[in-house]
Amino acid sequence: MQQSPGYPPPLATQMSAPMAPQMADLSQQFSQMGVGASTTEYQTILLGGKPPLAVLDEAPPAIKLPPNAACVPSPNVICPANHKRSTLNAIPRTDKLLKKTKLPFGLVITPFKTQEQGEEPIPVVSEIVRCRRCRTYVNPFVQFVEGGRRWKCNLCGLSNDVPLIFDYDSATQTNRNRWVRPDLNYSVVEFVAPLEYMVRPPMPPVYVFIIDVSYASVQLGAPGVIGQTILSALDRIPNADNRTKVAFIAVDSSLHYFQVRPNGAEPQQLVVSDLDDIFLPSPTDLLLNLYECRQGIECLLSRLESMFKTNHSVGNALCPAILAAQKMLGTLGGKVIVMQASPPTIGEGKVEPRTEGKDLGTSRESDLLRPQNMWYKTMAAECSRTQIAFDTVFIGQQPMDVPTVSCLARYTGGSVFYYPSFMATRKPE
Repeated sequence: MQQSPGYPPPLATQMSAPMAPQMADLSQQFSQMGVGASTTEYQTILLGGKPPLAVLDEAPPAIKLPPNAACVPSPNVICPANHKRSTLNAIPRTDKLLKKTKLPFGLVITPFKTQEQGEEPIPVVSEIVRCRRCRTYVNPFVQFVEGGRRWKCNLCGLSNDVPLIFDYDSATQTNRNRWVRPDLNYSVVEFVAPLEYMVRPPMPPVYVFIIDVSYASVQLGAPGVIGQTILSALDRIPNADNRTKVAFIAVDSSLHYFQVRPNGAEPQQLVVSDLDDIFLPSPTDLLLNLYECRQGIECLLSRLESMFKTNHSVGNALCPAILAAQKMLGTLGGKVIVMQASPPTIGEGKVEPRTEGKDLGTSRESDLLRPQNMWYKTMAAECSRTQIAFDTVFIGQQPMDVPTVSCLARYTGGSVFYYPSFMATRKPE
């Protein structure tokens, strides 16, 4: 067992009953791994017991790096646990030993983490320097060799030339101190991508909300709650330069688009019932500028419940709505938030009810976790090429074939949310 550098030995274990010979052998293997080391933090029964869940919220063990591990003696070279954390504190020496432990080994990485109140801002780096061979970014653990003229990659070992920008600012014609660079002093930095990293000029943030207003959704009271939730979140949508755009598509057996004129308070609803050949009834006016149309957007969201409270349509045209959203965002990219309370029943991606009761407890039970068709995966692949991502929100207990529809979020880097006990009359979640 090779312990990772700087980590203390694992926590102590104890057995509460006499062990069989096989158990004794296993205990001996674990003792050789250092699991039997004494500690005062807590004790747990390794076999037959349950670990205390309270320790999951505790800070990880302190990391003690060997001397001169980092090129700069900065206290910020160790990555904070809320950005990256290992599932194991001690790493088994071989893969065979890891499989014996039955413990999952991986890294939990949280990029673009939301800054909590009181946290220091992430340092910004505008000059990106990477290894020629493995494309590793320059970091606190590289080594400077040949009198500081080259830097050695800490992953592949290749020596790279040190750019002139490390020691000299050609714009101001002044010398620089390379040892104060953020990427040499901090393990977490924010890179500002230059033009060569962009496939197109920066686009405004664009959000398209696809809202289920079918009979099943109305019975749950979902349209009103969704409208009020989006209304309360408008101020949290990034809009520093007043370029952010939003669009709303209500879905039942038809597609309901909403048009708002700038500085106008009265939204206009456009209903499209022909779903065989998807088209946008007003291609240029469906994406609403959040700043210019704010009054009309607030009016629309506050009226969403009353607009569809008598709706008895049981159809769900989610697939045509996704195609319409793709047409809206084709040249801009953006995020589509899908909110569903019933399964898709119209279009190529419609799903059929599954016979879950017959398959539970059988060898076919795992098939229930597989997508019913590949339409959503194919659509996600097409959208990802144009920088379109999906978040999916499922509401209520009606079967909605989550494994199938959630492919939208899975293959575009989005998130899946499921509220099976949702009811508008209950306490809001």
